[in-house]
Amino acid sequence: MRRHRWPALAPPTTGGIVVHAGMPIAAEKDLALELSAATAFASGLGLRLTLCVTGVRADFARYETRPLTDPGDWTAQWSYLAVHLGADDLAGFADPFHPTPDSGQDGSGPYRTTPQYWIGTYPTTKSLTITTSWPQVGLHPTSVTLTLGPSPFPTTAFGSDARR
Repeated sequence: MRRHRWPALAPPTTGGIVVHAGMPIAAEKDLALELSAATAFASGLGLRLTLCVTGVRADFARYETRPLTDPGDWTAQWSYLAVHLGADDLAGFADPFHPTPDSGQDGSGPYRTTPQYWIGTYPTTKSLTITTSWPQVGLHPTSVTLTLGPSPFPTTAFGSDARR
């Protein structure tokens, strides 16, 4: 399997067809992670996740995603939900695109984030493995494999000339 990194690109705003409905990825005390949707476009596949964290885990999430602008902060490290994708002969991390600000950043209440991920092609194997983790907030590696079916757009297969 070849290594790849999917960049943080916004999916198109129109013309998509949902190819996999939402489903839970992880559900633990104070933490819920779900796939909101997998949407096919003529130029690729968009994934939307939703992570909601409450209690002390929400405090950890806020701390891990705080702005790193204080030069006196000797603990200046940053982390976020890690998403690793495997499709066809490619596997690697995907960088999140954030269309709207996350909630719960004000220092109290639940922490909620809705990152989107863009895969510039549609898997020819018609499946996609998603592995998520965020050890700093207690989310250990969790994998799900999506069965997508054939692409509704014939030019979106890996290896085609269709690119975003």
